[in-house]
Amino acid sequence: MRKKRIFALCALMALCLSLLSACGSNDKGGQEDKKVDLAAFAKTVQEEHAFSSLERADPADAEMGELFQNALDNYYPGLTGLELEQMEIYLSMISFSGGELAMVQAKNADDANKVKEIFQARMDSKRTDGPGNYPEEVEMWQRSSKVTVNGNYVMLVNHEDCDAIVSEFNEMLK
Repeated sequence: MRKKRIFALCALMALCLSLLSACGSNDKGGQEDKKVDLAAFAKTVQEEHAFSSLERADPADAEMGELFQNALDNYYPGLTGLELEQMEIYLSMISFSGGELAMVQAKNADDANKVKEIFQARMDSKRTDGPGNYPEEVEMWQRSSKVTVNGNYVMLVNHEDCDAIVSEFNEMLK
């Protein structure tokens, strides 16, 4: 009888330990060690969806770095001050109707929240009449833009296919 109790107690402890390990948390916003290449995804998105005249806003670009840094500071205030794992921002430099694609992998959930707020502020500023916003542009941003968060990954997209692009983004992060 004593051996049965000891065996039952050991089995119960093993069960409890397995449950506790399953409930363990990570600080990566649920993204475990999932790492995706946002540059490769951006390239695929631009090939599969007709964006026009998008340029990668890279502050390290030898020729246009200062212009891109100013654009990022104006369009996404505070973004370049965050420590980010990846940042892929594509802006239409010629026409307001070229769309916009911005994706970031933050280091943690707090920074992902900050990026979400920055992207939301950008989207909100383009959805209202104001200086530099043309009526057609406002309508496009109202109809065809979204901000989405998936773990530490955040994306802003302004494109006629924004729903499909958001689905592709979330599918990539599964």
